[in-house]
Amino acid sequence: MHQFPIQIHSFGEVKAFIALATVQPFRITVCHEDQQVNAKSFIGMMCLDYSKPINVFCECCDADFQSFRQQAARFIA
Repeated sequence: MHQFPIQIHSFGEVKAFIALATVQPFRITVCHEDQQVNAKSFIGMMCLDYSKPINVFCECCDADFQSFRQQAARFIA
């Protein structure tokens, strides 16, 4: 499993990150403190506190992770 932190500042960024996560062929989980949600779930993502960076966990191979991380570069904290 791979991980990286992101920081989201607006509703538009939440929607953009969900859109990016949704097209990935692997499982992506976003965690903040004791909350874990599916990054492809709009309702789950809207329940998180974005006042601090959150961690993204990807269940994929190294090549897929590097590609996704590069696509998500604008969100990386």
